[in-house]
Amino acid sequence: MQPWLYPDNWKQRVQACRERAGGRCEHCKAVMGTLRISRNYNLYFLPLHTSHINHDPWNPEAELRALCPSCHGKTHKGMRGKHIAPHKQGYQTISVARLVAEARGAGLHITQESGRYAWQIDTLSGVGSDVLDAIGSALHCLLMERMEGQA
Repeated sequence: MQPWLYPDNWKQRVQACRERAGGRCEHCKAVMGTLRISRNYNLYFLPLHTSHINHDPWNPEAELRALCPSCHGKTHKGMRGKHIAPHKQGYQTISVARLVAEARGAGLHITQESGRYAWQIDTLSGVGSDVLDAIGSALHCLLMERMEGQA
């Protein structure tokens, strides 16, 4: 799970989803808390996961369902205990070089310096720990400059 993707009310939404499901997997109807034996012959209590039906964790109104780990894993083809590669969700992987080139086309210049990424746009400049951090920092500074200009 990547917490920064999820809305502020995520815990409340998870609780509401689990209450709606009545403590059962909404696919196979397995009961949360049932004692199970793992493939390694370890005992465990069955948990329930909260899954995004449309695989859209950034959506604050996303449709959710309660699933046992087995059913949840089946919703993510090829997941099997791993994070999903972006291209498996329908996203295109973009290289850092292409991202820097596209940013430059918009007037944002990013250069790598000593393992960090320096950025400059007009008279503003800063440093980020990676390219996305540099872009985010530049956008934040532009927003602050715009807000100061409106005051």
